[in-house]
Amino acid sequence: MPLKLIGFIITLLIIITFIGVNLDNSSDIRIWFGEKGLLTEVPIFVSFFVMYLIGVLSVVPFLLSWKMKKRSSEKKVQTDSEPVEEKEKKNVRVLGSRKKRKKELDEDSKDGDDETDQETEEVDPS
Repeated sequence: MPLKLIGFIITLLIIITFIGVNLDNSSDIRIWFGEKGLLTEVPIFVSFFVMYLIGVLSVVPFLLSWKMKKRSSEKKVQTDSEPVEEKEKKNVRVLGSRKKRKKELDEDSKDGDDETDQETEEVDPS
C-alpha cells in the first residue's frame, strides 16, 4: 500500500512538472479539413492529455470483453461440474444397487443351483 501511494505521488509530480514546463508551448491542431476543424493556440500538455484519454478509452471495450469471457467460462465450469451432494447421492445409489444385485445372486445360489462357476485351486501333495 505505501509503495502504491509513493508511486502515485511521484507520477503526479512528473505530470505537474511536464505541465509547468510546457505552459508557454502551444500549437495549432487540425481535427477536420477546413477552417472549422482548426484549433489554434492549444497548449501542448492539453493535447497530450487528450491523446492519453483517447488511448485509455480505446482499451476499455477490450477490458470489458475480457472480463465477460472470463465470467462466462467460470459459469460454464460451475454448471458442468456437479455439486458434491449430488455426487454422494449417486454413489449411494450405485452402492445400493450393487448390494441389491449381490443379494439376488446370493439368493439364486442358495436355491440349489450349483451350476455357478467357482474357481478352486488344486494343491500338489508332493
